[in-house]
Amino acid sequence: MSLVKYKTRRGFSINVGFKVERADIVEAASLTNDVLSELPPGLYRSLDYKTVSSIFGSVFCDSLASQTNGMVNPIEKGHPDIIPKSGAHAREAELWNYPSGLEIKCTVGNIATGANLRAGIERIEMLTGVTWQAHHREVEQLLGLVWDFVNPKSNFNFPALTGAFYADNLEMDDWGAISGTTGRNTKVSGMRSSGKQKMGKGWVLVLDDSRYLDGYGRALGVDLGGA
Repeated sequence: MSLVKYKTRRGFSINVGFKVERADIVEAASLTNDVLSELPPGLYRSLDYKTVSSIFGSVFCDSLASQTNGMVNPIEKGHPDIIPKSGAHAREAELWNYPSGLEIKCTVGNIATGANLRAGIERIEMLTGVTWQAHHREVEQLLGLVWDFVNPKSNFNFPALTGAFYADNLEMDDWGAISGTTGRNTKVSGMRSSGKQKMGKGWVLVLDDSRYLDGYGRALGVDLGGA
């Protein structure tokens, strides 16, 4: 069982076609942390962090869906990531952009150039920013996750959720220009500071550690010290 402890926002509750409450996200975080701690440490040493973020996000989506009346979007690149169970028999064309549900993005955060931190080492001391990315600039509602190597087990720190932030008022200008449109790169748009501040104000949970409260507060332009 994960020993990671959180400060949480009491009263957090949203309806995105299904209800998601604070307890659902806390339980999904615990389930995700447990699953990721069962994988071999060598896996994390061999994977890039973008891939780990993808794995983390996928496990979290499945865990959160299991706690709510939602289901993981059955289309790999469908939007949003979790949809109401009422969409179980929706056509593929509908699932590409289903009218309700919850979009989830995951990041490990940015660190100082040359820090050369390896898998299993906490990154918070070298954190320079938190940036969620999307494949287009039309994402208006988002549950943004941040993770770090903070779940100790068998002499290795496994990945665990260290922050969850939510905003339902994102606008196109909260996302930067789309890049990576040539060659084999996947086109992405990074969230701007205006969007990050909206996400920070909508904090749901943060690791119960002053370094993470201060670090994520600085990165998102909000005061989480009293969270």
